[in-house]
Amino acid sequence: MPANSSLPVEDGGAPTIRGQVRIQNIIGKEVRQVIEKSYKDRQLGELVSLVESVLLDIDQGEVLRSPGYDRDLLAVLRRRPSWKHKN
Repeated sequence: MPANSSLPVEDGGAPTIRGQVRIQNIIGKEVRQVIEKSYKDRQLGELVSLVESVLLDIDQGEVLRSPGYDRDLLAVLRRRPSWKHKN
């Protein structure tokens, strides 16, 4: 396999890490876009998404933040414990 390939490497080499960084950058950019295109309802103290994001599983009109609730936008980046995965 070429050294500059972005395909995952079994031994945990650099291409896998570059791929993970690229994914984190894409998700971070998507989070920023969703927040920038959100509406702040000052009466209710809510942040409401005006756009849909399939990547982040956010629907248009979804409350992202309110006084008693804060949606974890970066949950898609966190790994699940291996014991929860079915092989």
